[in-house]
Amino acid sequence: MRCLRFFLLFLPSLLSVSAAAQDYPSKPVRIVVPYAAGGGTDTVARLVATRLAATLGQPVVVENKPGASANIGAEFVARAPADGYTILVTAPNFTTSEALFEKLTWKFEDFIPVVHLVRYANVLVASTQSQIPGVEQMIARAKSQPGSLTYGTPGTASNTHLAMELLKQRAGFSMQHVPYKGSGLLKNDLLGGHVPIGADGLGGQMDLIKAGKVKALAVLAPNRSSFAPDLPSLGDLGIKDVDGTGWYGALLPAGTPVAVVTRLHKEFAAALQMSEIRARLTSIGVEAVGGSSEEFRNYLLNERNKWAAIIKTAQIKAD
Repeated sequence: MRCLRFFLLFLPSLLSVSAAAQDYPSKPVRIVVPYAAGGGTDTVARLVATRLAATLGQPVVVENKPGASANIGAEFVARAPADGYTILVTAPNFTTSEALFEKLTWKFEDFIPVVHLVRYANVLVASTQSQIPGVEQMIARAKSQPGSLTYGTPGTASNTHLAMELLKQRAGFSMQHVPYKGSGLLKNDLLGGHVPIGADGLGGQMDLIKAGKVKALAVLAPNRSSFAPDLPSLGDLGIKDVDGTGWYGALLPAGTPVAVVTRLHKEFAAALQMSEIRARLTSIGVEAVGGSSEEFRNYLLNERNKWAAIIKTAQIKAD
């Protein structure tokens, strides 16, 4: 009898949630990107938003909320109503913030992973003035002449910084990190020979690689990238346990009704299958992924655990 009374007490709220899910969406949907407009995450979000607006029958607006290493936008979505009208489209910072910031205002469990939108390769390059022809020679020099080599990345605790720290730990060599304020400044110093090695997004470095202005050493992953299949991977060189692949994905606030999560997953997945969207993604150096929400959740958990261990061992502190 007590169980029946408990059920009847909460039945109206359960019916309300069910009705809301069936009517979804009945108003504009907001995609929050925790980075500035014009970047890769923003570009992908706006690309899929156009398709979602058509299939959902409601406007889908992209809002940029940059700052604090993507934590301002993540906190905003974590605190938003769990009704499917506020979606986070984010990148690898999502899986590293808990290990980097002691007083983080959100946690992994505040979100429901919806879909793994895309992945992108990162690449290890050398200045043409460095006279380093390959990864083996880079490692050999770093081991034989400690402190003689530095490497640059777009910033401290960036995806490429962590990938390089993982490579250093696995291959047993030391190089000093030079953090830049973005890829543009890193490229300038690579071209000028001011930094011998760089780790950056493959898409951003491809023009320099094709022009012969920097030397591509290897993709920072076990397998080659479909974006540049002629470039060797670390796996080709026998280093199979280093994966610095980047990603973008969509998440919702925890507590969002299952029916809404399922609907949004379906629409995101359908968008990723469209030939024109896949072609546009390829043109900016990223590759559509898709898959189930559970697969994306497991991927994020693995990434979070992997990078937390690297951050702790390398004693990396956020800027």
